[in-house]
Amino acid sequence: MIKIFVTGFLWGLIIPLAFSQNGAHVDGGHFVKKIEYNVQSQHDRKHNLNSKGNIEKLFFGDFNASVEFYYLPSSEAAYKEAYSSFRIVSGVSNTSHRLEVKYISNYEEAQKEARKKHPTIGYNLTTEHNKVALVKQNEESLKLYKIETLSFPISNQFVERLYKKMGVFIGNFKAKGVPPVIFDGYWVTFRTVVEDEVWSLNIHMPQGDALKMSDLCRKIISDAFDNQLDESKYITVLNTFEH
Repeated sequence: MIKIFVTGFLWGLIIPLAFSQNGAHVDGGHFVKKIEYNVQSQHDRKHNLNSKGNIEKLFFGDFNASVEFYYLPSSEAAYKEAYSSFRIVSGVSNTSHRLEVKYISNYEEAQKEARKKHPTIGYNLTTEHNKVALVKQNEESLKLYKIETLSFPISNQFVERLYKKMGVFIGNFKAKGVPPVIFDGYWVTFRTVVEDEVWSLNIHMPQGDALKMSDLCRKIISDAFDNQLDESKYITVLNTFEH
């Protein structure tokens, strides 16, 4: 099983630290925060998926859930860690909930097959041939990826706490300074639906409170892979938010 690696030492540091606006994103990578209509139009009532990338749409391209998290590992780590995500799916009566975890199980195989079908020539990736080949490789990989799903029942208490804190976190997110030059590294996306809006926050190499929230969400995925979800542990971390 491909895993999401969350350093135990760092996980141990999360709980004592309070989440607040003071934990700004400093010295991390670029970010994009969006607030949009959740539904595209009154006519079709389809959810607005514009904030989701191609792989996110493979995972959760049917609708925007109340809480979503997406992890995209660095190019180097992608062969050891899974492109993965989770969302909360609630029943019609909103009294039953499940955590739905999705991940790519054949990333390396799909990449090899795509490169074989659309090979580049030489090492200069800026040539016209290679630029076209790379685009075709990406398109081919999206067709080849195998998406696996894990599903777990979760409590109303955990859902309410995570939903509330995700909204607070995205709403309070602050970046300071100028982003450094980072050539690789992972990306994360946080998303929640607030009334008629969908809020999304996409961050490269998160720092401050964003790193703490990212570590928590990655820990949830890692525990799901091991079938060892511990809601009380996650709620303890979420309660360290100030609001």
